[in-house]
Amino acid sequence: MNRTRLLVSTAAIGAALSVALTGCGGTEPTAQDAAAAGGDGALSACPATVVLQTNWFPEPEHSAAYALIDPAEATTDPDAGIYSGPAIVDPNITIEVRSGGPFIGFQQSTALLYSDDSIMLAMIDTDESVKLSADQPTKAVYTPLQVNPQILFWDPERYSFDDLADIGQSDATVLYFQGAAYMDYLIAQGDVRADQVDGSFDGSVTRLVADEPVVMQGYITQEPYRLKVDFPDYGRDVDSFLIADSGYDIYAAAWSGKPEVVEAQSECLAQLVPAMQQSQLDYMEDPEPINQAISDYLVEIDQFFQVSPELGAEIHRVMQEEGLVADGTDGVFGSFDAERMERMTTLLAEIYAESGVDVAEGLTAEDIYTNEFLDPSISFSS
Repeated sequence: MNRTRLLVSTAAIGAALSVALTGCGGTEPTAQDAAAAGGDGALSACPATVVLQTNWFPEPEHSAAYALIDPAEATTDPDAGIYSGPAIVDPNITIEVRSGGPFIGFQQSTALLYSDDSIMLAMIDTDESVKLSADQPTKAVYTPLQVNPQILFWDPERYSFDDLADIGQSDATVLYFQGAAYMDYLIAQGDVRADQVDGSFDGSVTRLVADEPVVMQGYITQEPYRLKVDFPDYGRDVDSFLIADSGYDIYAAAWSGKPEVVEAQSECLAQLVPAMQQSQLDYMEDPEPINQAISDYLVEIDQFFQVSPELGAEIHRVMQEEGLVADGTDGVFGSFDAERMERMTTLLAEIYAESGVDVAEGLTAEDIYTNEFLDPSISFSS
């Protein structure tokens, strides 16, 4: 998820990985099982080093990438924000996970994808993909989150909102990051007023802690816990609405590549994407090792953003209980819903047209996503 403010085809990989990923009934196999079952060669169609670019500091939401690597085998470069190591399913291949945020100058992931040819996949939101489709097109191949965790939140001791439209009837200043397309949508819907929004938000929660009349953007996986635990001057629950519930239902932080790279690396992606599906399922089944690895790595990085093991456990709980991590509507883990993508592509193109942004002529949903590399046998619910 972009936080510039502030988660094989069986025929393509062969019988060995098919057994490793889908098993023969009973307990769901893990990535470690894949390696034990002859994982060498499971990513044989991939480059010697596969570079995955995240959109923020390391966090549990990026587990599909970090869990590809055994923490005991990982190497870290905290100054560069690089976490790397041999792939669990194929030790012949190095997975390199690069951090976003300050490590990429708070750029959008798309810009970096187009400036660094070594990156195979980067985390890109649906709205970013549509907005930049004319000059920097991208195609999503796997979504780690079915629900965008972005929220608007507030102090329930100041406001009692029953729905989003109540915000627009209040005196609250709505703080958000300038340029966020969802705010244009909310204004057009009448959920908030143009005269109450403030695009100068910098990610700080100090105005809410100071009891100012504000509603803020944030993430359901982060701010509610941090405000309750890390800010003793506040130290209580917040109330919130998921922006997804407004109808602005993008896929957040979908793993995406340049269309020509997706085509050129199709054989690799037919192996890599199912490995990412399975690694995220492994994390959801047993989050502690990756949560600890991410926490330790952030301590090494030694910047303002930290995720304690306790926060990591809370993020995991919220992702599961709020349905952020789930199967797609087709029952496949990591898949995109065709109707949802068509609706959002059309909606976003209209929003950007009204704001003077030219998207690719004749843009369709199929231009910005594909489910072709997913292993349909991999499911969260099974």
